[in-house]
Amino acid sequence: MAGIIKFPKKNKETDDTQPKVKWSYKDRIRSHKMVIIYRLVLAVVLIAAVTVAAYLQSRNRSYEVCEVLSSQDNHSIRTENQLDLDGYILSYGMDGAACVDSTGAAVWNITYQMQEPLISVQGNMAAIGDYGSRTVYLVNTSGSVGQITTTLPIYKFCISSSGEIAVVLGDTDVTWIYLYNMKGDILAYFKTTMRQSGFPLDLTISPNGKLVGVSFAYVDSGEMRSRVAFYNFGDVGQNETDNYVSGYDYIGVVIPSICFMDNETAYAVADDRIMFYRGAEKPVSVAEHLVSDEIQKVFYDEDNVALVFFSDQAEYRNRIELFDKSGNLVDSRETTMEFRGLIMKDNVVYVYSESRALIFRVGGVTVYDGTLPRSTYLLVPGRRVNRFTTINSATVDMVTLR
Repeated sequence: MAGIIKFPKKNKETDDTQPKVKWSYKDRIRSHKMVIIYRLVLAVVLIAAVTVAAYLQSRNRSYEVCEVLSSQDNHSIRTENQLDLDGYILSYGMDGAACVDSTGAAVWNITYQMQEPLISVQGNMAAIGDYGSRTVYLVNTSGSVGQITTTLPIYKFCISSSGEIAVVLGDTDVTWIYLYNMKGDILAYFKTTMRQSGFPLDLTISPNGKLVGVSFAYVDSGEMRSRVAFYNFGDVGQNETDNYVSGYDYIGVVIPSICFMDNETAYAVADDRIMFYRGAEKPVSVAEHLVSDEIQKVFYDEDNVALVFFSDQAEYRNRIELFDKSGNLVDSRETTMEFRGLIMKDNVVYVYSESRALIFRVGGVTVYDGTLPRSTYLLVPGRRVNRFTTINSATVDMVTLR
């Protein structure tokens, strides 16, 4: 009788003949997604690193050669006065004004008759009027947008980037300050007297047209004094007498210049100091910086104010000091140029004479310091630091640095 053969039982824990656990379809999809995510993250990190490196390299780059990239004949730009109007070129004189784009192509022109034309520019808006006249013409980069007519002689005016214009009007015993819109409608007005406020030396309006700042000069007990006053023509100012919301007095100084940098920051320049104010409704004093040398010129944009002095070093002609909106000194440069103009854009400073240019980043490297390829009346910065437009009586040139 055949015996029964018994096979030993296999240990389930060690039996490698048991089927192995396989990944499910969902596990494979999840794993595949994670690989893709890891690769995308790595690609983003690499692209960011390359971009940052390129950005830092471009910010620290200097150029040695300046040359004309393209040129157009100048048929439309007047020779009396030229300025940068939001990337366009505005020229004006006693018998009219004209605007061309950065290539020299004519955009518009207007005619008038003035003896002593004054101009105010903010953003893409400009106002042109005659001292002592009763008309101010309002234009932008597209053309004429209106005009205002007053009943009293015009002493000073300033325009906002939204089109409001503040005007100082002279009368026999008082001085009036009016606020108009582009249509010539009166938005508000108030009067000042020598006894009450002094004589207005300068005025400024915020880009949104809500705040007006005025610098007054007056004499008190035989001593010269100045006052910086702010007026709010928005809701907050409606509850205040003559819309007056804040002001500061200064003894023994004259303040010939006051200007808004943005909707809540203004600066004023006296003969011995620069002052900064901040506030969207009631501006307050935030900084004051005394200067020992005589201020020759003042330039500004929405980020910085540049003061120009004669240099106290024999090998240089001028010194440029730059202050940020908080009143901090952020840069100081010496230059040998007797320059024609200074323009700031995106924390880059363009200083130019008829034949030379000094371009530098605020608190950073000198981008270019050398000659210009052609005689220059006006320099207009481009979108890149190494591209800009220069204008003279014969040509409009696109210039590049390399």
